[in-house]
Amino acid sequence: MTQAEDQELQRLQVNIRRLAGIVAEQNEKLAQLRMLLQQRDEALHAMQEELKSVRRHEATLATASALVSTDMGDASRRDARELLDGIISQLDRCISQLTSEPEATAASEPEI
Repeated sequence: MTQAEDQELQRLQVNIRRLAGIVAEQNEKLAQLRMLLQQRDEALHAMQEELKSVRRHEATLATASALVSTDMGDASRRDARELLDGIISQLDRCISQLTSEPEATAASEPEI
C-alpha cells in the first residue's frame, strides 16, 4: 500500500469514527425528545381531563343557578330542567350498565 493510500485510509477511518459519534449523539437526542414528547402528551391529556371536569362543573353551576333564580323566564327554567333531566338520565343508564356488567362477565366465563 502506498503512503497516499495509507493516508486516505486513515482519513476515512477518522471520518467514520466522527460519523459514528454524530449518529450516537443524534440517537441520544432522539430518545430524549421522545421522552419529552411522551411527558408532554401525558400532561396535555391530564389538562384536557381537568378542563372537561371544570366545564362540567361550570355547566352544573349554571344549571343550578338558573333553577334557583327568581328572575329567570319560564323558557330558561324549562331549558335548565331539561338539561338536568338529561344528565340524570345519562347517570341512570351508566348505573344500569355498571350494575349489569358483573352479571354479563360472569355469564360469559366458562364453568370449570
